[in-house]
Amino acid sequence: MRIWKTLSAAAGMGLLFAWMESLFLQYGLSRRLAAIEYEGMHAVVLFLAVHALTYLFAAFFPPGERGERPRCVVAACLMLFLPVLLIAAAYIPRPFSGILGVAGVLFSAIGAALFIGLWGLFLSTLIPDDVALVFGLSPLVATFIMRVTALSHVLPLILGGPLLSVLLLRLPTEEAAENSQEIIPAGSFPFWRLAVFLFCLYAANGFLLGLIPELFPAPFPRADQVSDWIRTLSALGVAAVFRFYPRAELRSFYKGAFPFIAASLFLLLFSPFQTISRFFMETGLAFLDLYAWLLLIYFASRAGEKRNAVVNGGIFLIILAGAVAHLHLILRGGGVIHGSTDLAVFAIPGICLLLVMLALWDGREVPLRWESAGSPPASLGERRDSHGAGEQEQTFPEENAKEKESEILLRMKLMEFNLTRQETEIVLLLLQGLKDRTICSALYISQNTLKYHLRNIYRKTGSANRLELKEILD
Repeated sequence: MRIWKTLSAAAGMGLLFAWMESLFLQYGLSRRLAAIEYEGMHAVVLFLAVHALTYLFAAFFPPGERGERPRCVVAACLMLFLPVLLIAAAYIPRPFSGILGVAGVLFSAIGAALFIGLWGLFLSTLIPDDVALVFGLSPLVATFIMRVTALSHVLPLILGGPLLSVLLLRLPTEEAAENSQEIIPAGSFPFWRLAVFLFCLYAANGFLLGLIPELFPAPFPRADQVSDWIRTLSALGVAAVFRFYPRAELRSFYKGAFPFIAASLFLLLFSPFQTISRFFMETGLAFLDLYAWLLLIYFASRAGEKRNAVVNGGIFLIILAGAVAHLHLILRGGGVIHGSTDLAVFAIPGICLLLVMLALWDGREVPLRWESAGSPPASLGERRDSHGAGEQEQTFPEENAKEKESEILLRMKLMEFNLTRQETEIVLLLLQGLKDRTICSALYISQNTLKYHLRNIYRKTGSANRLELKEILD
């Protein structure tokens, strides 16, 4: 059941990515608007502006008591309005034809944003391993679909993509809801810091992406990012590292991105093999991208009733940061500025943002702030209610004091076995009876990483399994 959820999410999001890319590259939205004599704002700028504002609007309006299915159906219908209205606009005179064309663009942008937001909500019910696989597989699915439609016709994708994505979307099951009740809530980490980090990271990411067409000219436009095999393989490789490497943790991904970016710039200066340099650049950006997505999903999975606001608000900030990084291209597309692009336009702001990120944020506080503070996780008296919100159980002060005292004694006993801080937290969660998937979600580590730490714990404590470990520590 779990693997089918992961594959469904990867296929559904891949369909949406391919749908949006094909809308401009293969379906020729700008050309079709010009055919009905539309002379307003550039189609790409108009679509992205409405698309971003929809996330901001959706952040303040949760799906409601009926769940997410009605919003899913509405999103698919809005996406299908575009080809229908463009076809109808060809048979009516101006200015009504232009109005219908613009309405189609607006409806499709709103529908695509609602759909991606729903998939983001679905990802917040998965464990980190599965989220990483969706991150790596969805661009691969999009690339494959776009290659197939390029050989045949794009209209089946434009019409069938939203409908098929509706069928693939699976809302959280009862099993997922039960597992979410065991997840340890995040600490008092402020969301505004996450928002600032997402904006800075994706602004820097956008500036570095802007370097690629300048440094690595290609026969296809850079707007075709999803169908770019180098970018696709980089995302897939980074997801595989998080999924299968036994010591892959979220914080290491933040630090692991910068050596790849530095190696790319070094090879660009001293090596004639530009493909290798570009692959390193794309891999470093994929590390940062996966880190940001896992971080956003981490907070969303622990936000309870505010899960919708975290997902849609985070995606809005990501798009806003990308728009700032590509502002000169947007203005040029709208006819505001003219002329060639200066390399410094990309390099200087991107490098400055990266330096600011390195100076203010090293990844240690996210998501396990309680680790750096040396305090225990907030799970001793907290559990989620049926709606997913963290709720403090009613306990007497004497009981809280006894729990804290027993935990301090247990930590002191664990110090005798020379356990690392991460291993200590895993032992504490094991003794609470939490399952492996819950521990992975709580610490936001992969299952292979958990197995690696468990082997070290058993070796250091001289135990063979969890039962023996519990007997040793009792």
